[in-house]
Amino acid sequence: MLADLSNLNTGLGISVLLGVVLAVLLAMIAKDRRPLAEYGLAVAPNWIRQSLIGFAIGFAAYTVYCGVALLMGVFRFSLLDLTGYRVLSAGLSACCSVPVAVTQQIIFSGYLFSKLRPQLGRMPAVFVSGLTFAVLASILKHSTEAMTLESGRLVIGLFLIASLLGLLRVQFGNIVFPAGLLAGAIAVRRLIRKMHLLEFDGPSDWSAWFAPVNDPRQGIWFWCMVGAACMACWLVLRARGEPEVPQDQPLLTTSFKRVFPFSNLMALAPLDVWLSCLVDARFQVGAKYIPRLLWILFVSGVNTLVTLPERCILPLVLRRKVPDPVFIVGVHRSGTTHLHNLLALDSRFCTPRNFHTMNPFGAFFSGWLIMPILGIFMTMKRPMDAVTISMLSPQEEEFALAGMCRLSPYWGFSFPRSISEYNRFIFPRKLSARERAIWTRCFVHFLRKITFWSRRRPLLKSPYNTGRVAFLREIFPRAKFIHIYRHPYNVFQSNQHLVREGLVTFQLQDPDPNKSAERQFLDIYRELMQTFYGDVEQLSPGDVAEIKFEDLERDPIQELRRVYRELGMDFSDPLHRRLQRYLKNVAGYKKNRFALLSIHERQLIDARLGEFMRNWGYTDDTHVDDVSHAA
Repeated sequence: MLADLSNLNTGLGISVLLGVVLAVLLAMIAKDRRPLAEYGLAVAPNWIRQSLIGFAIGFAAYTVYCGVALLMGVFRFSLLDLTGYRVLSAGLSACCSVPVAVTQQIIFSGYLFSKLRPQLGRMPAVFVSGLTFAVLASILKHSTEAMTLESGRLVIGLFLIASLLGLLRVQFGNIVFPAGLLAGAIAVRRLIRKMHLLEFDGPSDWSAWFAPVNDPRQGIWFWCMVGAACMACWLVLRARGEPEVPQDQPLLTTSFKRVFPFSNLMALAPLDVWLSCLVDARFQVGAKYIPRLLWILFVSGVNTLVTLPERCILPLVLRRKVPDPVFIVGVHRSGTTHLHNLLALDSRFCTPRNFHTMNPFGAFFSGWLIMPILGIFMTMKRPMDAVTISMLSPQEEEFALAGMCRLSPYWGFSFPRSISEYNRFIFPRKLSARERAIWTRCFVHFLRKITFWSRRRPLLKSPYNTGRVAFLREIFPRAKFIHIYRHPYNVFQSNQHLVREGLVTFQLQDPDPNKSAERQFLDIYRELMQTFYGDVEQLSPGDVAEIKFEDLERDPIQELRRVYRELGMDFSDPLHRRLQRYLKNVAGYKKNRFALLSIHERQLIDARLGEFMRNWGYTDDTHVDDVSHAA
């Protein structure tokens, strides 16, 4: 961003600097309790239209300005140096204008403006953040020179640009339109420069007005044009005021999450695993998902090389026996994540973290090297329920298994047209002997990695382990299981929401409407419960405990004391204190709200899960929440 707007050479050092700055700011925003919409990071339902209109206006405005300068004799149009390589290079450079513009807006119109506004007020915050950008860009360009007339003109031009973008961010309530506007202007600038379409024709009577030293941003007429746009935005703001962002409006729309390229949590899986899944899918990838696939293949390729030594050597070295784990089981959206976060506060446990599961082949050593980079693309809140997450948050090991082999139902998230085939991997009885051996080897190897330094007992959470209790007991004969359940009406609603708002961030193809995860959920739910209760019949009472989510929500510490007692584990005073602090910190969390289930939906749930509802104490008059808090 700064590299382009200040005419810097876009080298690796500048890219790394921008990445580090953006990562730090995103981390600071994540720690802030203010709504992300206050930083302009909300994406409205009409974001595509806003961004395209902004891009078109920015593209057209910069093109027209350069065209007028051409007519006035400031530039000379030339195609003599045009080559295929330059056209390709220009196209790729122009495509990068979007992330460059978004980065600029997040840093200056997003974070800096939002931090300055409470102290300075709206307009001073716009101008101070704009001036900060302009000065920093000029310093980067003229780092070895004292302040000159040229650098002074550049500061004025960049200040006006940043001020206009800041005013537009206030006017629209988010950074979408101004980022599009900036991206359009940058795209034209890069196309012209990379293809050498306009040659500076030397000093003329009009060059000082349009483009001193071949830089339109230093031109007086450019200042007048951008200054007039700033005045117009200011007048509109005075007349209309700022838009209000509805409190119940999602931060990101489904359409945005569907095409956002940096969202697949399994992007770090090695190329051989990705290519195997792509071959199974016959490379049927939707056109709108191509950017996501290209990003995945790039990241996967780099990480495959980085983690290759660890992948090849550690299986020969790590042979230590893994302590028998404690498994948290329960269907998705039954409260497994909430329970996992609570139990992970027990320092006697070792639990996988996000950076382990996202990069399982690098979980021991090499993954730490790229952890800061991962933080840039790690969403600050989960896409389906806005639960705050970070690289160090507890995470389910199923993602690690998916990253080590293709024997995981989570590959059905990326390739939903093959979801029925991938769902086979939920139940060990449906696996061949070879597949069971591969699954076991990957699972145990991952646990050896995460427990190597601490030597503590693993605390694991995977909803699909609900159907693997007997198989897991074969691997770990003294393992213990905690099953959490919730009213199936709420679980159903929340899972439908998960598919619509969460799984779209993984997709590389659109699902078959007749065989989608939404359609298959109740059948999988029933099969999981039948398998679980069939498996636990073979367990002793001290090896399994059950907990109702509604009871956990009402009195979490008391319920956890009971679970610890039933499993023969000590509930310590330090754990009690940590739980109190954690529960105080999450007390303000707001749950998702859903419409009431239809009569038809209730009948479907009753038909498949009625026996379990009765056993769990959910009768017809049981209160059903209209909200979803669990994960």
